Order: sequence, then structure tokens, then C-alpha cells
Amino acid sequence: MMASSPDREKQTRVFLWCSPRSISTCFLKCLSFVDGVQAWHEPYQIPHNVEATRLLSESNPAEDTTTLLTANADAAMTAREKSNEFSGGRLMPVEKFTYPWIKSQLEAEEPGKKYIFVKDSAFAICKNPEWLPDAPTRHTFIIRHPYLTMTSWRKMIMGKMSYEEDPLTFTLMPDVADQFYGKDYVYCLWKYVIESGRDPNPIIIAAEDLVNYPGKTLKKYLEALGIPYRESYVTWDESEESIKNWRGGREWFVMGKQMGLFDKAFRSSCFLPKTSVMPNREDLTPDITGIVDRLLPGYEEMYQRRLKPE
Repeated sequence: MMASSPDREKQTRVFLWCSPRSISTCFLKCLSFVDGVQAWHEPYQIPHNVEATRLLSESNPAEDTTTLLTANADAAMTAREKSNEFSGGRLMPVEKFTYPWIKSQLEAEEPGKKYIFVKDSAFAICKNPEWLPDAPTRHTFIIRHPYLTMTSWRKMIMGKMSYEEDPLTFTLMPDVADQFYGKDYVYCLWKYVIESGRDPNPIIIAAEDLVNYPGKTLKKYLEALGIPYRESYVTWDESEESIKNWRGGREWFVMGKQMGLFDKAFRSSCFLPKTSVMPNREDLTPDITGIVDRLLPGYEEMYQRRLKPE
């Protein structure tokens, strides 16, 4: 364990763990405008996805999986060519992002900052928790109903693959889904941080509460972390210029934006109430029902433990 410095101990480190498609990047942009915050975006996902891509490539993948891998490789190449889109800030080349390097960076001081917020997906660290920083840290979770996350994730995969046929005929590739939803990683990580003593009282908020009751939910979240709340925090500058001052992989940002993963969140300026109706289970496509059934018990338990906006 590395030696501590007074400034390092004073800084509040907060992880915001999530699953894909849970409004987490929009939430991070909101938090990045809180006074004294340094935001980190998905550092652990970079080495995780490198390894996941290698495993998929070596597993004699089916044609659809190969199509997705090719699309990702093409997007990564384009991102390297356009990486200057997010130059001039604190973003760094993705080659730096190994698990040991990330750990050391998250243990370091952030001069002039009071709070360090790190947003990442639970699946990216759940198998490698030894790479979490050895520093005083709070762990928080944003959860969203599996019906909504899985239908959104399925739609995202179709978009990556440029699938233009009837969406009902699309089948999500099991080998790809297993890399991200082979188990309920959010629930497992929540249990881990409690049982390991890393954070006996992790904070949970629901994405549905955040978009429908942004002021009340954000106030409770920040106050639970000991961070002063201001009403002005529920709106922020829609410009992408502030994103350059986050810390993360430069090419990862470009790639995510050009594939439609982050563009809405990067341009956001507030939380928009959701008007869509929750689908019924019988309306879900067969390729995601098994995953939803696996995720639902953990979601329901965590939902009962969430900070309520009342």
C-alpha cells in the first residue's frame, strides 16, 4: 500500500458503478460541474474491453460476432485518426490504460480538487477487484430496470452492426452478452464492497428517480457523501468543451461518440423525464429474456435499498 499524504487523505474519492445504458454518463457530466470535482470516465472498461475482444477473437466466433468485432476495430481505427477532437484537455491515449496504471493514477492526488468521481461499469472490475485503489473511497451505484437497460443495449448492438432488417429478427450473440451480462456484476460488486469492508454503506440511486426527481435525488446523493448541494447543479453547460477536462481514454471518447454511445450524454444540459412506458416481460425479445431474469432479483433488492427522493 502506498504512503498517504495529507492532501490525498482530504480528497473524497467516489466510484459511480453502473451497467451499460443506465444514464450514468449524463450523471457524470452533471457531477463534473460540482465545485471541486475531477471526473474520470470508464478507465477500467478500456483494459477490460481489450481482453474481452481478444477472448472473443480467439474463440472461433460466429459470423455476427465477427461482424461486431470488425465494426469495433474499424471504429477504433477511425478514433485514432480523429483523436485530436478531444485534444487540449486532460484525456490521455488509451495505451496508458492498464489495470496497474489505473490503480496508481486513482491513488494519486488531484491538485486543486476536493472530490474525485470515477464512473465505470461493474463488469470491468468485478473480476479484478485487486486493482481498486488503496485509498479512502466511497462506492455508489446507479441502477436502472433491466427491461430498460437490456432493450437499450440490444438496440445499441444493432446500431453498431448497422443492422437494418426487422429488429424482431435480430438475435443478440450469446458470446458477446456473456462478456457483459454473464452474471449480475452490479449486484456482485455491491455485495463485494460491503463484505470486503471497502465501503460498509454504499449508496444506491435509481436512474428513474434521477430523471424524474433530479433535484431531490441529487441533493440526497451529494449530502450522503458529505458534499454541499446547490440547486444550480441540476442544470449545466451543454457544450462538450467541459468533457476535455475529464480523465479517460481520448480514443475511447471519440469512438463512443461516433458510435452513438455518448453523444447525447456529452451534449446534455439537464435530466429529461422519461415518458416511455415500461415494457411488459412478454414484449421482450427472446434473446434478452434470460439475461433480464438473471438481473431482476439483484435489481429489486438494490432498488429497495436505494436513496428515495421523498
